[in-house]
Amino acid sequence: MSANGPRGRAPGLVPVGTFLGVPVYFAPSWLVIAVLLTAYYTPVVHNATGSSTGGAASIAAAFAVLFALCVLAHELGHTAVSLALHRPVRRIVIFLLGGVSELDSEPDRPRDDFLIAAAGPMVSALLAAVAGAVGHVLGRSSLPGALCSLLLWSNLLVAVFNVLPGLPLDGGRLIRAAVWRISGSRVTGTAIGAWAGRALAVALVGYALVMAHESWGLVNGAVSILVAVYLWIGAGQAQRSATVADRLPAVRLEQLLRPGLLVPSDVSVAEALRRVWEGAARGVVLTDAADRPSAIVDERRITAVPPEQRPWTPVTAVARPLESGLVLPVSLSGEELVDAVRATPANEYLVVNPDGSPAGILAVADLVARLSS
Repeated sequence: MSANGPRGRAPGLVPVGTFLGVPVYFAPSWLVIAVLLTAYYTPVVHNATGSSTGGAASIAAAFAVLFALCVLAHELGHTAVSLALHRPVRRIVIFLLGGVSELDSEPDRPRDDFLIAAAGPMVSALLAAVAGAVGHVLGRSSLPGALCSLLLWSNLLVAVFNVLPGLPLDGGRLIRAAVWRISGSRVTGTAIGAWAGRALAVALVGYALVMAHESWGLVNGAVSILVAVYLWIGAGQAQRSATVADRLPAVRLEQLLRPGLLVPSDVSVAEALRRVWEGAARGVVLTDAADRPSAIVDERRITAVPPEQRPWTPVTAVARPLESGLVLPVSLSGEELVDAVRATPANEYLVVNPDGSPAGILAVADLVARLSS
């Protein structure tokens, strides 16, 4: 499935290579699925082929590894089409519940959204067809044939599950693209896809309750509930992302400016706060001996200094030197503004006019509030 995600590498992910320049990671949680698949399918293969327990276990273990590669191929399908449409992909991650291709930004056309979403299930369906054809030649009762049968049904299951009509699944993206094309509104398409995803989540919980009394019912039920939680959370995230993307073009940096105050870098925290309160400012920029901006004070850090320590704490202790990424031109807006903030994460930024003079301060909290309100 394809989705939007945070930049950078999350802790604990294991890099395994790149695909067309896109980094690929495996999460350690995948090992849980590998162990469960091996344990579950060892007796299945043994009964189907009459092989030894060791031979059946080796085929089940091979299936667990190949299934992960099939899930990866599914995500590579999303990535290849996205890159062909000039939509950058941040990374590919294979984890406990499958995989995700994290797009750098949402597609700006319903056609692109549809093509990217459809690519993954098409790859899975193709893999299922290939596995079925090879298995037919080898014979279902042989160990290689049993392995092909497992790959046939698992890839078919991945393809069918992912086209279920609800976000964040690929089927939800297909619905979104269709509604977007008809209504002209991505937000409307996302809202419908998100509610469909929540409906699927509720249906899975109902299925888990029904299966509770069956053989392997507890395992199936636990997996169903885990997937239901993932769908419910993912549907909400997709709707919020679409809302942000819809509001983003209207955001102007000049509308978010806080009045700032230039303060010499040799004063204390207490003195800096006194000047801020007297000047009704909402941010502090430190200047060097030549009166040039040199650092910006972190609002959270300066307010966290205990009152009794403020007269003795230099203001430089709660400031961050003004590297290039912390100085933003006032002309920024929309996606350019968000990209600039992502490039150099911070709580505050100095905003300057075209002539280089300070225009004010941007607090990331204000940007987040504007996009989410």
